[in-house]
Amino acid sequence: MKLLKYISFPFVFAAVLISSCVKEKSFPPEPEIEFMRYTKYGTDSADCVISFKDGDGDIGLQEGDTASDDDFRLKYLYRGADGNFHPFDAIDSTAVMDTLFYSYRVRDITPAGQYKALEGEIKARLTSHPIIHPLHTAVKFEITLRDRAGHISNVVTSNVITP
Repeated sequence: MKLLKYISFPFVFAAVLISSCVKEKSFPPEPEIEFMRYTKYGTDSADCVISFKDGDGDIGLQEGDTASDDDFRLKYLYRGADGNFHPFDAIDSTAVMDTLFYSYRVRDITPAGQYKALEGEIKARLTSHPIIHPLHTAVKFEITLRDRAGHISNVVTSNVITP
């Protein structure tokens, strides 16, 4: 019995040692996002959720930051008569206006410590119905995320949203 105890100790010790080593996650410094879901709540609000990865962990604005509130941005696109989606930047051929964006401020979520790599989900609550024009029967969003260093993520597209 004592022999078994002495033989098994090195294996148990090695297993504990190996399992205690946590491999550091390595992501690029530019945020990488993926569209997760868009959930409507009646006709007055909705949640848009993305997942993200960021290698240097500088997602979100810190308390007192005066940067613009557009670190999480949704670009409004509507389905036109041609069946394609277009940015909402003209009411008719003579009245041009800026493209419609919904912008959200993300709070600072930089982890403390030496390793800053982050991954998780961000949820934006839209407090109004996203279809702003009665002729738009279907819309979707192009979504981007910008970190504090100014790196802009890849562009992802939401699912099609109908009234």
